[in-house]
Amino acid sequence: MSSNIDRRDILRGAGVGVVMAVLSGVEPGLAAPAGKEAAPGSANGATAGRAFSADQMITELVPGRLYRVGCVVKAERLSWLPQDLDGFEAVNSYVLTDKDNVVFFEMGLPIARPAMEQAVAKLVGNRRVYVDFTRNEADCIGNMGYVLGTCRNPTLLYGTAGGVLEWINDPHVSELEVRNFLGRVPIESAKNGETKKIGAMEFTWMDAGTKMMLMTQWAFEKSTGCLFTSESFGWRHIPTINSPVIVDTAASLPSAVTVAREMVARMNWMREAEYQPVIDRFVSIFKQYDVQMIAPVHGCVIKGREAVVAHVERAVEALKIASKLPDTERMQYA
Repeated sequence: MSSNIDRRDILRGAGVGVVMAVLSGVEPGLAAPAGKEAAPGSANGATAGRAFSADQMITELVPGRLYRVGCVVKAERLSWLPQDLDGFEAVNSYVLTDKDNVVFFEMGLPIARPAMEQAVAKLVGNRRVYVDFTRNEADCIGNMGYVLGTCRNPTLLYGTAGGVLEWINDPHVSELEVRNFLGRVPIESAKNGETKKIGAMEFTWMDAGTKMMLMTQWAFEKSTGCLFTSESFGWRHIPTINSPVIVDTAASLPSAVTVAREMVARMNWMREAEYQPVIDRFVSIFKQYDVQMIAPVHGCVIKGREAVVAHVERAVEALKIASKLPDTERMQYA
């Protein structure tokens, strides 16, 4: 762990200001080092010699159609991971394109801003811009202000609940523009159960198979076979900062117990709970759709039917184990 500091201890119970400071790579209460701006592809957000993120990049997942946009961060920086997890985590956004349209799916943590800037510069052009997200939290919409504020005439696809304007605090967007976003940016429905064609792309939205936040969606894009799963399936990590962020094999999966521990670290309602209907519906989603790729907002992208099947089976095993894990919060007051 960097300098014996675990960012998960800092983030627990912290206010929004502290969380956003840490996610920006700056220690709470400290200013960023003067004159230090990391170029895309290099370590980013260095504070006192401790690099927070690296490998700001665009990765083509489906030629000409689907791209992963993001960076890599140290696991110790992330509050949703078990405290004893070392290594690194991919932080992801996704961009889908056809000849006339571009869809930003998840806009990612602010720490991945350099990669998002590259995506806007390289992939938008004269295309019509759409913006979609699975969940109203910073790891999904942290760069929404930048995308809405810099892209020409964007349209927001909206199917969940809750305000999103509190996250639109980008310096490219004035306060008056933020207040008027709901009147200025067109909004199109993307509710659970709806299917919408955007050019050559076809999206279907659904209630998330597993979730912590009530209003969390998954979305399936038919032309790529990609299922966007928000924080679910975020348990494939990488050992080094330069390791591939795409898993395309069924080999070397983490154990079901390891996956269960990660699940309950994020979705603590699972511990000591009975939720067989949740597991049954989870399985049914993968029977209903021809999922060829799983795209979580953090963790490795899972690519290929064989890899998808193996990871779904491991997730089901882990869901069953998670219900048997002790509820440590409850035990404190027993």
